[in-house]
Amino acid sequence: MTDLADERIPSFAGAGNLVYREPDVPRFVSGSGSWLTAHDGRRYLDAEAANGTVAFGYDATLLQEAMRRCEQLPALPSFAESELRLKVLSRLEPLVSDVLGTPGRVELDLGGAQAMETALRIAFAANGPGTIVVFEGAFHGRSGVTSMLSSSPRYRELLAAWGLEVVRLPSPDSQRCPHAVAGAGCGPGCRAAVTRWGSELSGVGGRDFGRKVSAFVFESVQNVGGMVEPDHELLRAAVDHAREQGAVVIADEIFTGMHRVGPRWGFQRSGVTPDIVVTSKGLANGGAALSMVWSREPLGSPERYRPGSHSSTYIGIPSALAVVDTVLDRWERWSTVDKDVLRLEEAMRDRLTEVAARHPDLVRDVDSMGGTARIVLTGPHAGRMRQLFRSGHPDAGVLVATTGMAPDVINVHPPLVIGERELDFFAEAFETALNGIA
Repeated sequence: MTDLADERIPSFAGAGNLVYREPDVPRFVSGSGSWLTAHDGRRYLDAEAANGTVAFGYDATLLQEAMRRCEQLPALPSFAESELRLKVLSRLEPLVSDVLGTPGRVELDLGGAQAMETALRIAFAANGPGTIVVFEGAFHGRSGVTSMLSSSPRYRELLAAWGLEVVRLPSPDSQRCPHAVAGAGCGPGCRAAVTRWGSELSGVGGRDFGRKVSAFVFESVQNVGGMVEPDHELLRAAVDHAREQGAVVIADEIFTGMHRVGPRWGFQRSGVTPDIVVTSKGLANGGAALSMVWSREPLGSPERYRPGSHSSTYIGIPSALAVVDTVLDRWERWSTVDKDVLRLEEAMRDRLTEVAARHPDLVRDVDSMGGTARIVLTGPHAGRMRQLFRSGHPDAGVLVATTGMAPDVINVHPPLVIGERELDFFAEAFETALNGIA
């Protein structure tokens, strides 16, 4: 008997790719605005924005403009400098330093996981290799190193840096906390629980120990964990304690950066001040693989982080730099971005609340945050709902995100430029999918 997977996955395609977790795999041939078109002509509203990447939607003119900026310099050796790279670095650095009020330096890398590893290099250069503290429910990548930081054991089944010591603080999701009254937020006991390490009793070394914590890594919103925003007081307590113990504080803004959850950086929502900021998705609108690691002075100085500590073949490639340069122009021209993202937040909340009210047996909660929203179901139906979003509506499909770490949560994060008519269609497709589950 032929396995179903053998029939739907081409013989030349690696089957492990995330694409093939679905029984039906649309093959996309074009995109415009917030819409993608498949090879069979069916259109799909992208309500996950290529996993939060295409803030400006599918815009062919962006790539065309970027390629004109680098047509005289299509390639460059990785060890060579360019005027274009220096220009991009000088534009990226103030994106963080202007918010934090302190100067820093910028390092480039490819994807988010690679950038997280570079951030750890900088932290280890300052503190020496040591323990890393993260929250339960975290996701920081699938590479050998970052899979150790990510919570799900699935990420470590095939490749992991087993020598890396990682300590997980209790989950910052107050809605699912087994120790608190639902919806009451985090109390003093919760804040004490995330600040106990560094003592003789905790089993985790702090400032006074040779094997200490080198870095504390956090997400301002846990995307893969189910769109969870840590309680602000809890996060501030964890960051303050980490700094008191001498740990470098790393903000993983790969998903949340560049207005995805409201302000330019997600950490602004809680008022914490990280030492290193890692971001990626909002910088290139899906047109190039490039990420940024900003570190406050003197962490990235040549005295601390010696030249030659890091290298990658493609981080100086002019085409990727030109895409980032072009996207930064778009961000600079968007003078009303804060107001527009708030309007999107309210528009999504209104529509989701209206639909959810008609299905209390299936939807436990809905909420929005900047250019994101989450739908919490009453059972582990998110995977089936994702399929119904794609196929349930006769006119077009909708792409939404779900994760194994939160099987009852649907993540919604469309292009930030999505229009009212597209949001109306999303609400209609949401209702159709719920009727399919019922």
